[in-house]
Amino acid sequence: MNKHNWIFLLTTLTFATLIGCTKDDENNNEQQAITFGNAVALGDDSIRSYVVTDVSGQPKEIGLQLGENALNSLPTDTSGGIREFSYPIPAPANIAGTGVNHIEVDWNPYGHDPVGIYTVPHFDFHFYYVDEATQGSVTPGVDTVSVAPQYLPQDYVSGVVAVPNMGVHFIDTTSAEFHGVPFTSTFIYGFYHGNFMFLEPMVTKAFFESHPDFTAPVKQPQAFQIPGYYPTSYAVKYDAENHVYRIALTELTKH
Repeated sequence: MNKHNWIFLLTTLTFATLIGCTKDDENNNEQQAITFGNAVALGDDSIRSYVVTDVSGQPKEIGLQLGENALNSLPTDTSGGIREFSYPIPAPANIAGTGVNHIEVDWNPYGHDPVGIYTVPHFDFHFYYVDEATQGSVTPGVDTVSVAPQYLPQDYVSGVVAVPNMGVHFIDTTSAEFHGVPFTSTFIYGFYHGNFMFLEPMVTKAFFESHPDFTAPVKQPQAFQIPGYYPTSYAVKYDAENHVYRIALTELTKH
């Protein structure tokens, strides 16, 4: 077992906090393990993906860990027409069993539409459940193909316009940022031509810098188009002991 890839959580209290264990499952911490993907340079530090599994190898959490200095010296030059800076993130070898195909992080130094809501510096964390060829087939423009209602969580509506190499972003109309509260984090479902593409937590740079200890539920559809593990919550955490930030899809459930 590669010690750089597998770390048992019995001695890692910070990961127990991230997972959000209750007293009923704290005794199982020693049976949970974490596998990391290779790190990618970000800012003055790095970012890497990880998967937490239980004793039977079932995934419990998929996430990204950012070194504390990853928020420093991020690119801001959009003069060449670049709206965001994209970072493909190598996945751990065992991610194939989760349903997530690949991960991409987009840094938006000046945010993006809708104006006045998401136009602040933030990250888009894309967890794609389709392969890169399918992702790459997305062309820009209005996408009026309906998503079957059983695949949409309650209160989610279409952003209508497909973003190239991503898809159409479906937003939760009850999210705080649409009701007078400044945007800090939110959760997006992505589709294209009626087909599910990705899950996407969006988190502001300022929210990371506030050293959050945040967990929120993820609204569930009645069904999922692609078999896999899906989160019932997501978390944004700062680990002061290890000087890292984590953004994670948590409480994974098989569908």
